[in-house]
Amino acid sequence: MVYILLMNEVIISKWNHDPFNSKSKRLQEGAIGQFTHLTSRKSVKKAIKNGLIFVNGTKGETGTWVSLGDILALKELPNKFDQIETENTRETIVLWEDNACACVLKRAGIVTKGNGKYTLESLVSRSLIKSTLDDYLPVPLAVHRLDKATHGPVLFAKTTGAASGLGVAFEKRTIHKEYMALIEGTPCITEAIIRVKINDKEAHSEIEILGSTSWPVFGSATLVKVYPKTGRTHQIRKHLACIGHPILGDQLYCGDKKYTGQGLFLACTKLSFTHPVTKENIEISVDLPRKFKHIAHKLCLP
Repeated sequence: MVYILLMNEVIISKWNHDPFNSKSKRLQEGAIGQFTHLTSRKSVKKAIKNGLIFVNGTKGETGTWVSLGDILALKELPNKFDQIETENTRETIVLWEDNACACVLKRAGIVTKGNGKYTLESLVSRSLIKSTLDDYLPVPLAVHRLDKATHGPVLFAKTTGAASGLGVAFEKRTIHKEYMALIEGTPCITEAIIRVKINDKEAHSEIEILGSTSWPVFGSATLVKVYPKTGRTHQIRKHLACIGHPILGDQLYCGDKKYTGQGLFLACTKLSFTHPVTKENIEISVDLPRKFKHIAHKLCLP
């Protein structure tokens, strides 16, 4: 079991990097994903270099070895985490772009939009090519959101016409998304349709079971594909929790048992839509984050 506690200015974590591999690892590798604020190799290396990570009470070095049961501590003020976390997100990944809109990969750990200094919108404003159309937007606009902990593609409008067209498409539910999630336990189903209202509004998700594997804390975990037909806040997380199989790493809807070692196991992997200007059908697919790939080969796929 992994324990992560916030105590004053120190986050403490019992190391459990890979539930299928108990071998020791160097701290530079073993700390990746161990703290929700350090999601990349670069951010971990920076934290070690700054003397912020301790192993069993001793300041860690990049070559320090960690084993199961070792106590890792990250010493830093919470409001300074963003500075470490976003070092690896300054270079955004543009998946697709034209003169009217674009699609950008959002990594877990960064918010899509808001008043903060480091948001996907603020980073993208320095990465996309400015539109040459008459109704261009001075700053590209994210037309939808992904949760901070969720990995996946986000659509951006570069013109007012594209923003309006994509907004209407989301309202009419003609933009389709597919998600992958690793959930607690093994459902006794192969597929399911969930219609449970969220905040008194219609919410509809469809689930396909892909395969299960053994997992610490819960005994087993199952990889599922999710097709949200509506777009309510935290819809997938709430719907999976309401059937008794919350997403691993979900601290809001996981119940009494918690698995926090590698963050939230939820990623958007496909997005398809009709271009608001050219009317072309666009489909964008992205790979699963690395933490999913570590367990993919363990799944008992049909």
